[in-house]
Amino acid sequence: MRKQPQQQQPEPEEVEEKKPKAEWTRAAVLQLSGAGVLAILSLVLSWIAFSNWRLKSNLLEGYQSYSTGSLSAVRPALQAALDSRPEHIGARELLAKVLCDQGKAEEAAVHYKVLRRNGHDSAAVKVGMGVVALKAADALTVPKDVEAKVREAISEFRAAGDVPEAQIGLGHAELVLAQKLGDDTRYAAARAIFDRVRGAMDSRREFRASITRDGLVDYYSGLGKALASGGTYDPGASAAFRACSQYARRWVMPLANVIALESRRLSQIEPGSEDFAKVPREFTDLRNEVKARSNADAVAREGLKKAWLDYSFSLARLWGRANNWTEYQNVLRDIQSDPGSQGQIAPNLMDCEVRTGAATREEPNASVADRNVGTALQAYLELRKKMEGEGANAELKARALNNLAWMQAWRGGYQKSDVSHKQALESLIEALKLAPEDYVYNRNAALVLKRLKKPAAEFQPYVEKARSAVGTQWADDFSKLQQYLEGK
Repeated sequence: MRKQPQQQQPEPEEVEEKKPKAEWTRAAVLQLSGAGVLAILSLVLSWIAFSNWRLKSNLLEGYQSYSTGSLSAVRPALQAALDSRPEHIGARELLAKVLCDQGKAEEAAVHYKVLRRNGHDSAAVKVGMGVVALKAADALTVPKDVEAKVREAISEFRAAGDVPEAQIGLGHAELVLAQKLGDDTRYAAARAIFDRVRGAMDSRREFRASITRDGLVDYYSGLGKALASGGTYDPGASAAFRACSQYARRWVMPLANVIALESRRLSQIEPGSEDFAKVPREFTDLRNEVKARSNADAVAREGLKKAWLDYSFSLARLWGRANNWTEYQNVLRDIQSDPGSQGQIAPNLMDCEVRTGAATREEPNASVADRNVGTALQAYLELRKKMEGEGANAELKARALNNLAWMQAWRGGYQKSDVSHKQALESLIEALKLAPEDYVYNRNAALVLKRLKKPAAEFQPYVEKARSAVGTQWADDFSKLQQYLEGK
């Protein structure tokens, strides 16, 4: 039987799957929008919180650095605070003041002007602008320009009213005029202002309470300058600078001024006096103070170096005047061992000066006088050796050679030595090569030749040179020289 072909079955149709469509309901939209707003608000609040934290952190760092005297750290901290909050009054005021203290008066003025444009013109801003004007005046050289700037400063200080810093500023204005114009009467005016400030601090509690530490620094530094302006030592000036140094420990200038005043005092002390007896103890105390400051701070060490060296010179001169050669040598060794003195002729010049003072003083004991002349002679020989070569000051070298000749001639006369007189003549001829027309050198050369019993023909050329340079200053001396040369 034949098989019937199988009937082909139709393939089943694909059934399309029905998927539900996503639809945003109003509630869902509202929920997501709320979440987005909260997220954005959270970010904004976080940024505000971070910004406030950074502002407060920078302000705290700036204020703390200022209170401890670390001025180098104040500026970046306060500038960072102003970058995030330009309208912050306290940060800008303090930054301007710090810039002024650091000698950046023009930068400080920019900040003070910003404060004024923003409607803030407090007494502190007026005082600050007055200080800026004074610093500008201090940098000028033309008198009328100086006076104009000082008037501008005075106007600002007066506009600030009866605040201590403004009154102190008026005193500093007088000091600037005194220094820049050479008008010593201004020092008296400055002293009068500082006296009024002191009287106000003593009598008015609110005035005393309102003065800042920086105001006290300015007060004592200004008072010290005013009192130190006289030609004699004023203990009040030293006390003022010491007080200033206590309030501004990182500022080396007040202590340097104290040392300078003590140097002046040493030059005015008479050997054997009551003040002279106090010198060793005062020297020890001051030296210990200088060493402590210098060891603690490299900047202070550098700033005090010159003042201490000058003080050492004054102390050495005092010991020389007192004929205390042991103490003199101790101080001289300290000076010579100082790195700043090595290779310099200043110690040699001072040694010659002191030794010449001893050699020319009246001394009844001839052997002591000869010893003094001998040490002076040796000092000048050392100085001549130091001044050999090019670059030496010709005038100074000639004077030193003349003084050396004086010592050699004195010894020639005391010891009746032609050798010493010939050495004196050699020194004078060397001096005359440097200053051939000088009256004193020609006069001394003629004198030494006479002592060597040389004929008139040899010393007459020096006499003629002296005659042409005699003028009115040496007229009497030249007359005496002629009498001596004409004598037998």
